[in-house]
Amino acid sequence: MIKEQENQIITDITNKLCDVSDVGVKYDSEKPDYSLLPPNALEETVKVLTFGAKKYSPGNWKKLDSAWNRYFAAAQRHMWALQKGEEIDPESGYHHAAHAACCLFFMLEIDKTHNSDTIDPNQLTFHI
Repeated sequence: MIKEQENQIITDITNKLCDVSDVGVKYDSEKPDYSLLPPNALEETVKVLTFGAKKYSPGNWKKLDSAWNRYFAAAQRHMWALQKGEEIDPESGYHHAAHAACCLFFMLEIDKTHNSDTIDPNQLTFHI
């Protein structure tokens, strides 16, 4: 390889390295990746949440007595309906799995926030 070619290769590599510095940097590799959420399942779940907010009121789910147990029971009812072959909830017209997902979201939120106003520790029958 002649010196001129070596210099060109070094120049090309240097330019490539300089180009990289023009690219933005975001340190988010350790953050939750919301792009992993399945969009159709999420949309169906949001439809059920919207249905519930219209039927009751937004945030009503936070005000229930013994909420964790009641949502656990409701999630089971929706899952058993699926198990028996019923895909769509007759009242809402939405998928039973989306209803169950709402219940599970509520239960998780209750656990994560330790919302003592909605958890009755004397009523918990199965709590992980």
